[in-house]
Amino acid sequence: MTSTNAAFTTLLEHLRRLTGERRRPRLEALLVEAIRDLLQAQRVAYYKLQQADDETMFWLAVETGEQGTRVLDDGINSPERLTPIQSRAEVAACILTDIPQQLSSASGILLVHPMAGSGSANGFIELDLNAIPDEQHLQLLTALLTTFRNIMGLLDYSEVDTLTGLFNRKTFDEHLMNIVASLNLVDDSQLPPNRSPKRRLAHNEPTSHWLAVLDIDHFKRINDNFGHLIGDEVLLMVANLMKTSFRFRDKLFRFGGEEFVVVLKPTGATHARDIFDRFRAKLAAYNFPQVGQVTISTGFAPIRPHDQPSVILDHADQALYWAKAHGRNQVSAYEVLLASGDLAPPKEITSDIELF
Repeated sequence: MTSTNAAFTTLLEHLRRLTGERRRPRLEALLVEAIRDLLQAQRVAYYKLQQADDETMFWLAVETGEQGTRVLDDGINSPERLTPIQSRAEVAACILTDIPQQLSSASGILLVHPMAGSGSANGFIELDLNAIPDEQHLQLLTALLTTFRNIMGLLDYSEVDTLTGLFNRKTFDEHLMNIVASLNLVDDSQLPPNRSPKRRLAHNEPTSHWLAVLDIDHFKRINDNFGHLIGDEVLLMVANLMKTSFRFRDKLFRFGGEEFVVVLKPTGATHARDIFDRFRAKLAAYNFPQVGQVTISTGFAPIRPHDQPSVILDHADQALYWAKAHGRNQVSAYEVLLASGDLAPPKEITSDIELF
């Protein structure tokens, strides 16, 4: 273990790096690297927590060790496998008591340390150590984790719609651009540093990311008949139903007013439609206090490589407008409407301007 003065200098340098970063995957990578250097750990791993079906699950987000740093959850691609905390007694004890747990390991000591927070920073740290840190080093670790949680809390606040708790429009724009940029990677050699596991080439995948625009039907009538406070309650309840209906890896946004956006993780077209239609039916069957039945119309489109984000959003919008114009309370797929001739194919952009 390094001396306290050296450890303090190391901490200050890593805090400088952390506070200058705003990209979540990179922040998480910087965190485990800071802990590794601070405690001279052989391996440091950051696990995230998620409540799923009344059970707390965890998955590995990022780790660092002798082979370098690997980011397994980059906000677009994330590990498929979730593990219940009850399957590991030390993890369950760490989370339930908020007290670090110590075990023997082949390399020395395995320390499971809680993050003790809410929002996107909720999780725990796993450290492979030669020896248990002294009290002063543990205090520096606590300061580091507190700073990280504060940074993530500020990001949560800036990226979330204050009424519904869903991501806001600014976050949607950034997320969609990141997905398109990821799909446009030609091969694995162009992947950015610390990105793992490598994604398969998009043209080899039978599935796609999907973008859906959801719009509450006749929302103006709700505001006119019941007032804007009740209208806000409807928006909040719709958002809560979305949170319990979609998978946690799917991204949910309030786009503005009574309009929402969902970005599904890669899946097939039929499955995507089923997911959106299940939510439509669930919402239609829900009894909203004072208002009664509320329905929603949905248009969705695939997120393809080389498409402009504005084009993808326009495709979903066209499908939504078709659903609105043909009865509402239904789900429409842009590609199906295009194939059937219900929507006109996009016009090719031509120009007669000679630049040279």
